[in-house]
Amino acid sequence: MAAEFNLCQISLKAFALQIFAIPSTRWPHPGGTCYPVCSTSIRTPGMISEIPCVDIRSGASSVSDPDIASALDQALATHGFCYIQGHDVDASRISQILEVNHTFHALSEEEKRELAVNRFHRGYIGKDESQTVTSSVKPATQPNQSESFMVMQPVSADHPRWGSAIFGPNQWPDTLIPEFRMTCLDYFNVMQTLAYGLTQRLGVALGLGPDAFTKWFTEPTLFLRLLRYPALSTSDHRDQFGSAPHTDHGFLTLVAQDATNGLEVQTSEGRWISVPPLDNAFVLNVADMLSVISGGRWASTPHRVVLNQRERYSVAFFFDPNFDAAIYPMLPADPPNREGLQVHYGEYLMERFDKNCLYRDA
Repeated sequence: MAAEFNLCQISLKAFALQIFAIPSTRWPHPGGTCYPVCSTSIRTPGMISEIPCVDIRSGASSVSDPDIASALDQALATHGFCYIQGHDVDASRISQILEVNHTFHALSEEEKRELAVNRFHRGYIGKDESQTVTSSVKPATQPNQSESFMVMQPVSADHPRWGSAIFGPNQWPDTLIPEFRMTCLDYFNVMQTLAYGLTQRLGVALGLGPDAFTKWFTEPTLFLRLLRYPALSTSDHRDQFGSAPHTDHGFLTLVAQDATNGLEVQTSEGRWISVPPLDNAFVLNVADMLSVISGGRWASTPHRVVLNQRERYSVAFFFDPNFDAAIYPMLPADPPNREGLQVHYGEYLMERFDKNCLYRDA
């Protein structure tokens, strides 16, 4: 049985450095040769990305399709990131969620403050209200310049955990933006369906089968984050970012971007490479829990958002395990000192919130 990992016995930063550092070695796919499904280099005007693209052909391919599994493994073992196309999420839904994102952030500061994030991590988080001190790359010295609106999975008042941790009510600008709630929940539902399917495909990509992770997702932890990054100002500190270098805390993240660049990923050599917007594609990245499950085969790769001459909008969907999930490696761990690791997802999540989110001190 895996030994329980006690977050009280080691700092979160030390844990992240040990478990989620980008490996210097890459592994062959457990099933053999890798088969890229679409172009491995994405070209947009004036920009080239080294991040691969995988067409998952939702609705036309089995979740056990070996070619798609190999392409996912190759991309994630190399970068921890890839673009996802062929996902069956209608382009109009992506446009609508980005539109309400714009609409919300166009509200006055006073109106947004009426929906200030509550203790359940739901609501508006303003500029300068988070700082990535738990970064495994370099602890942030300046607050993040982004502002965002957080929606999580609906929880009923009779839930056994109601009133604790993340288990509380969402907040909505119903009188200000009547269509906001319906647009968010519609997008939330289609993204949850996509993420479930990807979870099955990732199990196949690791050679474990489509149902390998089911036990951890009977009541998944879900976040929808509507983000705005301001345009670069001449007064900005040189160490200020839209989002400082970090890794994500959960299982997988799916990001829809507008037409503005800013997202960057760190390579195993320490270079930062751009992840430019690609029409009707999501950016998928491995998060900390999935990296543990993969035994380190797939790194939870550091990434950041840099500011530029235009403001930027994006929508991130985080698909994470049950709050009480005990996460452990399902493949042989590398390095071997990861063997026996077990992480309580909820404790790990709440420690990150407590250290990085300034509202937790209020």
